[in-house]
Amino acid sequence: NNVMRECLSEHNGYEVKTIGDSFMVAFEKALDAVSFSLSVQEGLVKSVWPQELLNLDHCALNDNGPWCGLRVRIGVHFGEVDVQLNTLTGRYDYFGNTVNKAARMEGACVGGAVAVTEEVMEKIEFCDFEAVVIPMGEVRLRGVAASVYPSILLSDNLSFRAPYVRSQLYSEEDLVQPPVVSIPDTGGTGLTSSSASMGFLDMRLPDEWGAAETSLVVNDTLAKVMMCTERSHGVLISVQGSRVAVGWNTSRPCPTHIENSLSFVVTLHRFITSRAKLHIGLSNSEVKHGTVGVKKQKFVTVLGRCVDVAGSLCSLGVKDDVFCLYGSVAEELCAMDGVRFELHAEAAVTGLGLNVYEACVRTLGSLAGSE
Repeated sequence: NNVMRECLSEHNGYEVKTIGDSFMVAFEKALDAVSFSLSVQEGLVKSVWPQELLNLDHCALNDNGPWCGLRVRIGVHFGEVDVQLNTLTGRYDYFGNTVNKAARMEGACVGGAVAVTEEVMEKIEFCDFEAVVIPMGEVRLRGVAASVYPSILLSDNLSFRAPYVRSQLYSEEDLVQPPVVSIPDTGGTGLTSSSASMGFLDMRLPDEWGAAETSLVVNDTLAKVMMCTERSHGVLISVQGSRVAVGWNTSRPCPTHIENSLSFVVTLHRFITSRAKLHIGLSNSEVKHGTVGVKKQKFVTVLGRCVDVAGSLCSLGVKDDVFCLYGSVAEELCAMDGVRFELHAEAAVTGLGLNVYEACVRTLGSLAGSE
């Protein structure tokens, strides 16, 4: 309750009432409502919770998951409302379809995330606002005749929750091969150029596995990938099927992005215990990153040859525990303390028109500062 009320005052909100364990709050502007919602999720992570609660695996911010304390679902809708003064409490109450739809969005949301309607997305479209957007697809809400197409929003600081959110939104079959969102090339809010490193990971999963077994391995692997991404100061860009894209020095500043991308690989090898066989491609060069989209949807993206090369290297089909590198990433290998790499011979890659290296982590030592 303290977190909710502190964030409410910071974002020009009005506390209408509490209903059981729920808050009903109102805002004049959709941007204030969304900013409040994302601030609440970050505030809950930073809160001091009883140790008895944190001892539960699904409530602790640790290597096994992206949560800390209680999970709160937040639903946001924007529209016309009926306002009445409650003579007993002296406070205003709100009624109408807008209120009902916001309540239904809360019920359709995932704990630890924010669900918003298309109307909200339209209102914040041209605002100075960035968040990870996860389309929920077609959703039928109780009491709402037409289908809606809402989105889940996560702040940049909580972007590592995205795979967990997707695992709750999609069925086990969808989790193995979730929908791939096409990123439009017009109508965005602008891109920024910078030198960056990109990594693509492909989880090679046996075809004979069932949906339940595949889901278990994918979730375990993604948890480790997110942990290693955070430790190396990277950003999880996307999860498409069994492939994961990670960037360094894109939306999150990381001046030592080449070293950090290598640290990511080393740390990942130390923690991966699942039966998923990882194929990894690393590359570095100039990229363009930012938000793109059209009227109703925006997405965080990274564009450039670096992305294409890393993705192609990931698809080379090299043996397990070997990852491919291109650019000055390979030059940084010998400079890393506590880790021994075996660098294979340089080889040309058909279709890419460039020379790459295959490298293998043979001996894992303690990386200075990696913890």
